[in-house]
Amino acid sequence: MAKKRLNYLADTDPWILAEDIPDMDPFFAQIWQSCFVNEFAHPAGARYKKLLAVFRGYHLWFYYGEEDSNRVGEHIAERIVSNPSFARQVNRGIVRWSDTLRRFAGTIPEDHLERLSNRQLWDWYRRHDAVHTQYYQWGWIPVAADMFHDNLTNRLKGYLRRLVPEKKVNECLVILTQPRLKSLIQIEREQFLGLAAGICRDRKQQRVFRNLYKSFLEQDAAPYGFKTHTPEYERLLEERAERIKDIIKPSILKRIEQHYRRYFYVKFMWIGKEGVYTFEHYLKELVKLIGTGVNPSRELARIRTEFNNQKIKQAALVRKLKIRNPWRSVFSEWGDFMVTKIYRRYAQIYAIYRMQPVVQEIARRLKLSLREVRFMLRDEVHAALMRGRLNRAALRKRPALAVYYYERGSEGVFSGAKAQRLARTATRSVATGVREISGQVGCVGRATGVVRIIIRPKDMAKMQKGDILVSIATDPDIVPAMKKAAAIVTEQGGVTSHAAIVSRELKIPCVIGTKIATKVFQDGDTVEVDATKGIVKKL
Repeated sequence: MAKKRLNYLADTDPWILAEDIPDMDPFFAQIWQSCFVNEFAHPAGARYKKLLAVFRGYHLWFYYGEEDSNRVGEHIAERIVSNPSFARQVNRGIVRWSDTLRRFAGTIPEDHLERLSNRQLWDWYRRHDAVHTQYYQWGWIPVAADMFHDNLTNRLKGYLRRLVPEKKVNECLVILTQPRLKSLIQIEREQFLGLAAGICRDRKQQRVFRNLYKSFLEQDAAPYGFKTHTPEYERLLEERAERIKDIIKPSILKRIEQHYRRYFYVKFMWIGKEGVYTFEHYLKELVKLIGTGVNPSRELARIRTEFNNQKIKQAALVRKLKIRNPWRSVFSEWGDFMVTKIYRRYAQIYAIYRMQPVVQEIARRLKLSLREVRFMLRDEVHAALMRGRLNRAALRKRPALAVYYYERGSEGVFSGAKAQRLARTATRSVATGVREISGQVGCVGRATGVVRIIIRPKDMAKMQKGDILVSIATDPDIVPAMKKAAAIVTEQGGVTSHAAIVSRELKIPCVIGTKIATKVFQDGDTVEVDATKGIVKKL
């Protein structure tokens, strides 16, 4: 399998945990992991020397060399600061390749794959890998520049320390890196509110939604004592919302259908464990929004006013601090990385969703389980489909524990005792008795509340309004819980992370990149979040 002798024990650079990702599979992960040690040098100008990925089931921990990842981060940060046009090029490249990936994904067949030859099936697999690799050559640049060692953030803070007192640095950084454009999260929310506003302009239609919600609360939810945050409540309301499909105006029904088709896939995170949103989900959300008496037109106006006020505030700070190019351009492009981060995320989720029928057909044709195919390397899929070569015994072992190692031009996968030894070389223990942790500031502010560890949608049932959401890293599928949070704390992520983006849009204090938040805090702990200083304390 390996094309040359692997140096996984010869290199003395210690491993650093890059990401801890639940519900991830090697089918998707190997695309970007291989890219990082091979193709990433163009256009980033640097690539990683090695990468180690540890899978226990569908839970991934992947590691870089500590010095190596800092070297890559420093190289990219220097390019951005010394040549802001590079950052503009990166943002454009992310959008261009996200669009290319989305267009390609739209051509992937969903039905009658049994009619394809093995070569045709492999061609879809290969082409998806190739387009997704080119997408990652651009999409990972902002992450590499800042997520692991704060390389770019530290440079921006260093510049700001010449202009403002230390206590103002984080606040100024957040303002100056505010995106100039709206993210797809904001756009989707505004479109949904616009949809609700259209319904409310028709008094009869508005009453249909309000009356259903009122009767649901009185007749269905109350006798069972369901609370609004429980899965049972949501499922029951979704069932009841179906009742009004036949009495909604066709024009309104069509608009709901269009919104559904535009965004249904956004919670299909990597292995599709949570599935996709149904049409009834959006109908239910409209029933809740209109039924609770929210004025969608007023809410929409408020959101737009806040966005414009943020831009005015940003421009005023630029003038006050007399920020000139290249720094002015660096701050602007860095803020726009937040927009392109979400843009690329939506495209890749859609692509993974559309590839599932292909992976399922490969499993059926090779007489393997879907799980076993998801643990195959790209070259193994090719060998199995095109030459009939397949090591079934090896594949059966991998879901329990598998370690994938990548370096330029070569890769290897290990299970059993060797995998255990390799995993131990990367794992580091967390000190006990820690009561205070620190990270970067995603959004300034302070809050005190009860910790709720939220990793995936199934965890959201325990989230109450005013709790402190603590996560490894946030994703679009847990945004409903983020909206209830008094503050957000994550282990991973830089200034352009999903948590930082959403917290700014919701105006919620946020501390990111703490490394150990979910290991230090537990459900029920009371913590104080100081997102002006980037500190979280257990009380």
